[in-house]
This record gives sequence, structure tokens and C-alpha cells, in this order.
Amino acid sequence: MKRANANMNGRNNVRANGWRRTGLLGILILACAGCATPTPQFTDEEWVSHTTTGRGSRARGDERRAADAFARAQQRARALDDADALAVSAVNRAYCLLPLGRASEARADVAEALSDARVSTARRAELLAAAARVELALNQPDAALTFCTDAAALQPPCVLQAQLALSESAAWMTKKDNAAAAKALSALPPKIWAQLPESVQAEHALRRGEIAEADEKFADAAVLYDETAALWKSAGRLPEMARALQAAGRQYRAAGDIAAPATGSIAPPRASGRRAWPPRRLPRWMPAFRARKF
Repeated sequence: MKRANANMNGRNNVRANGWRRTGLLGILILACAGCATPTPQFTDEEWVSHTTTGRGSRARGDERRAADAFARAQQRARALDDADALAVSAVNRAYCLLPLGRASEARADVAEALSDARVSTARRAELLAAAARVELALNQPDAALTFCTDAAALQPPCVLQAQLALSESAAWMTKKDNAAAAKALSALPPKIWAQLPESVQAEHALRRGEIAEADEKFADAAVLYDETAALWKSAGRLPEMARALQAAGRQYRAAGDIAAPATGSIAPPRASGRRAWPPRRLPRWMPAFRARKF
């Protein structure tokens, strides 16, 4: 009887709070041009509604509405006094704010969530990874490297390790150390990179292309940018694909290779055997036009 009453009280508490934890709910963002993949474990209806709205807006490329939705999720998490829910919302909103040029807001959100000692290890690692991205956006590579080191010490999963490697590599590139940037990417073996989501693989190829371009290995950079474009296409990220194709075209021209591969790279058209226009001689049926004075 006592056990039954305890169970009934527990259910009533959950119902009163409108809040319960379940298994993994895959409703947040996977967009690595830079997004982390915090996975919520909460099913409060209001919080889930705001989070789902943010996810949908992000998928449509509407970063502003996504950021507003995740801000409402943050407010709900504060009302529930749940540190992990606030952490998840802060991470997602940060990755929406960065493309909008609002890195300072993202920094404040992440700092607020990090200041709560109740945040779980997994959520703290995600916050630290987001903080590294924010510092990169604010042109603070040393701070970004510190956050990467702190996050790696928490032994995060492979996807987050990959994102940390990308952030660390970007920080070293900002510091003009291309060798260190390449070394940061080698923290994960190629076999692991190949198993990650296509959006993460695209960022990996993009970073390698940037390093090759910085080292003036233009042909290598062009191939890597082509690879990036193909991965963005598979991930359904068409704007990023277009930018990668443009970068590939620039590198092919820099390498002196006019005939780019048939992967969509931008390159000057091949010369044909016939002269398209103007013709060498007007056809007989075409009247001759004389210049008229007005």
C-alpha cells in the first residue's frame, strides 16, 4: 500500500509540473556549418513545442525565427528551473544567433547555462563546444582553444569530438598556423569522419580545402571544395553547396585548370570549333543595317 501511494504521489508530481524525462527525443538541430547536436531528454509540452518550432524554422533557413523560438524554450526552462533544459536551449539558440551576427548574445546565453553547477556532464560538453564556436565568431581563438580543451576532457561522443576538432582547427587557422590546423583534424581517424553525418563530413572537407588554399595548393583545394559541395547537396544544404562550388571554381582557375570536373564546379566554357557570334559573314537573308545619324 505504501509503495502504491508513493507511486501515485510520484505520478501526481510529474503531472503537476507538466514535466517528465524520457528516452532520447531527436527533435533538435543537426546542422554543422556549424551546429552541435544536443539531444533533449524532456517532454514538457510547452518546451517541446517551442523547440520543435525552432527546429522547423532552422530547417527552412529562417535563423531569426528559430532563435526566437529557442528563446521561448529558454524562458520555459527557467520557469521549470531545469539546468539541462536551459543548456539545450542555449546551445541551439547560440547556433542560430551566430549567422545573424549576434555572437555577444550567444555568449551571454551559453555563459548563463554554464554557470549552473547542476548541468550534467553531457550538456556541459555541448555548452563548451558552443562556447568555442562563439569565441571563434568573436575572433578570440585562444579562448576558443581553451573551451575545446575543457570540452574534450569530458570525453564527449564522436560527433561532438568532431565538432571540437573543427573548432580547434579553425582557431589555429585564425592564428595563421596551418600545420596545427591540419593536426587538429587528425585527432579523429578517417574511418570515424566517414561515419559521421554528411553535414559534419562537409565541414571536414571544407576545412581541409581552406587549409590547402592557405598553403596555395590550389588544385587540392578545388577537389576538396568539390567534395564539400557534394556532401552539402546530400545533406540538403543547397546554399552551402553553392558557396562550395564557387570556391572550387576559384581554385580551379587559380590552379590554371580551366576544365573543372563534372561535379558542378564553376569554370569558363570550353571553346567550340565554330564561332557562335558574331558570324564571319551575314547570311543572305539578313538585311544589312547601316548606322543612322540622329
